[in-house]
Amino acid sequence: MHNFTYYSPTKVIFGQGMVPKIVPELQKAGISKVLLLTGGKSVFASGLYDTITALLRDAGIAFETVSGVQPNPRLSKAREAVAVAEKIQAQAVIPVGGGSVFDSAKAIAASAGSHHDVWDIITRKQKITAALPIYGILTLSGTSSEINDTAVINNEETNDKMPVAHPLLYPTVSIVDPSLQYTVPLQQVRYGGFDTIVHVLEAYLAGNDTGEVITEHCEAYLRAAMRCLRALPEKLHDYEVRSELTFCATYAFSGWCGLGRSGRGDFATHRIGHALSAIFDLPHAVTLSVIMPNWMEYVLDKGLNRDVFARFGTKVLGVPENAADPARAAIDAFRDVIHSLDMPSRLRDANVPAKDIPALAENAARTLPFGSVVPMDLATVTAVLERSL
Repeated sequence: MHNFTYYSPTKVIFGQGMVPKIVPELQKAGISKVLLLTGGKSVFASGLYDTITALLRDAGIAFETVSGVQPNPRLSKAREAVAVAEKIQAQAVIPVGGGSVFDSAKAIAASAGSHHDVWDIITRKQKITAALPIYGILTLSGTSSEINDTAVINNEETNDKMPVAHPLLYPTVSIVDPSLQYTVPLQQVRYGGFDTIVHVLEAYLAGNDTGEVITEHCEAYLRAAMRCLRALPEKLHDYEVRSELTFCATYAFSGWCGLGRSGRGDFATHRIGHALSAIFDLPHAVTLSVIMPNWMEYVLDKGLNRDVFARFGTKVLGVPENAADPARAAIDAFRDVIHSLDMPSRLRDANVPAKDIPALAENAARTLPFGSVVPMDLATVTAVLERSL
């Protein structure tokens, strides 16, 4: 096991009926003016927005709302929200939504706190020196943004989708009530669940250079997430199923799965997937489902990580230990999982034509270096994309 430092300052308040607890958390910090950030119509249709704003009014906490954050969160919306936060002199940001809303909140908090443009911060032209605290209410699981220090923002003008991470971007408090997600459509729940799976796999498949405790911890997350996804849609409103899936999603990318490893994980799948989202505006989970199994095949054909892939197959996917080629069988079984979720595992099934591979590869290569199992360059990114057709 390699040396590591683990830092996770976010206070997670988990369970049904926990939304009102946001108020005493704000009051303890002396916060009296906030920016409320939301996504689309669902938070209003469900009545959650009315519940939250009534709580804030009753507590004498002033707020201004910016709504309309989209999946693959846009830079323009983040800039719009920063202007509002600065105008009202917001003391905190309250994201109410899923990963895109939380990611946007982090970018907004950093920009308003550091007094630098959002994109200058994302591209490291300016440093994050301060950030508004984030008190979030999660309505869609999948990204772990409610507990980590990472955000991803899409610059729709340049088609760049880039990550930023900083210790000041950890949410101060996150309310995680699985029952708030009952109204989320089934396919979106599946997308979030698959994002959870891939977050674990980015660390797990990078190699077993940590101890058995962390490795088996990852396998438990993977089995639980897949078990819960299989239980849907019959148990879409089953609290035990939804709470276990939500728990897995929150902690999958909390840093825990990367403890004791030589790095946080591989993440080539995510970086290449960001290019797909930036150019084609595909759902994030779909970009992962079309890249990861094909990245696995590319790695395996290079003679790498055979034992890791085989273990994934036998410990998680039910591949027999006496299979002729358990590593290859694991990839096939993983494709079966993807297809069972009504998700594609090939670019052509996501309506991405072969002629766009050079542009996709060039876009992904803008964020090099990445990839720990196979260090990526333009040629290897292109090869993975070609294998994904």
